[in-house]
Parts: sequence; C-alpha cells; structure tokens
Amino acid sequence: MVVTKQSMEEKEVLFSYEKKKEMLTVSHVNVRVSIVFLLLKLVLLDILAAFFVILFFSALSFAQLPSEVRLFIFSQYTIYFILLAVFKVAMTIFLVIQWLNEYYEITSTRIHYRRGIIWRREDVYEFMNIRSIGLKQSIFGKIFSFGTLYFYSRSTYKYYYLNDIHNPLRYLNVLHSLLPDVDIEKDLIREHIRDVSER
Repeated sequence: MVVTKQSMEEKEVLFSYEKKKEMLTVSHVNVRVSIVFLLLKLVLLDILAAFFVILFFSALSFAQLPSEVRLFIFSQYTIYFILLAVFKVAMTIFLVIQWLNEYYEITSTRIHYRRGIIWRREDVYEFMNIRSIGLKQSIFGKIFSFGTLYFYSRSTYKYYYLNDIHNPLRYLNVLHSLLPDVDIEKDLIREHIRDVSER
C-alpha cells in the first residue's frame, strides 16, 4: 500500500478538525422573546399609523373650517406624512432595539435576565436554588413555536418566568441537562388532546 504525501496531509487536517470539534464548548445561551411578538407590535404600529391618517383627514373633511383654511391644510399634507413617517421609523427602531436588549442568558450555573436600553437591569437566578422547572404552551404557542418556561426558587419561595420565548422545549431540555435532579412540569396543549385511535 502506497501512502502519498497528499493523503497524509488530508488525514492530519481531518484529525485536527475532529480534535477542535471535541474541544468546542458553549459558555452561555441567549434566549429571546419570540420574534412573533416583535412582528405583532410592528403590525399594530402600522395599523395605528393608518388610523391616525384616517382620523386626520376625516376630521378635516367634517370640520367647520373655511374653505381657504381647509385648502391650505390639504396643500400641506406632505408635512404631516413626513412627520408620521419619521414617527413610524423612530418607533420601529425603538421596538427592534428593545427586543434585542431584552433577553435571558443561561450559563452553566445561573440564569441572567437582562433588559433595558439606556438603564440596564439584570436579575440573576442561581441554579442551586432551583427546585423545579416547567413549561407552559398554548395552542397558539404550539403553532408559532413559543411558550413560557418557569422555575421555582427555594431561596425566595417564588416562581419566576421566562415569558413567551422561542422554541421553549429546546431550552427546557437545556435546563434539564444542566439541572438533572430537579422536577419537570409540562403544561402542553398536545398532551391535553387525546388521539382518536386511543379511544
């Protein structure tokens, strides 16, 4: 069997790749609120802007204004649309930045809840205080892949919630792998629906 220099180099590259793959570790996982809620807010912003345009023009058409004043206001409508567009763009940027800056960070020992754009707030929940973890998911959550994870803290005797996060079952599995001894509760819509074949 003849071993060429090229095949030896390929084996070395493959070996170094496998070695790097084994060394790969994840220090934390960021979990955000589902993007469905961001899109819902943006759609509501568009509906609100359309409502204000309709309200503005209907108020002008029914107002008891002299025709010269009404004509002047209608001739200046581009200013109103520019102001509305600037307001919509500013609100859109604010909503996106707010969505990006509110997240949960799961590390190997704790959960951080970070939020705020200018004044940042952070809550920290230690794993050693967590007694049980659970998942709640409605039918809309099942359709759009969002739900709420919750856990019970022994130190404060309270439940804490990771509300409306994307793909909550995946993060429940992550938490369960980090906390194998805690109790798990699931309140999923699929578990409440009985299959016809079971009857």
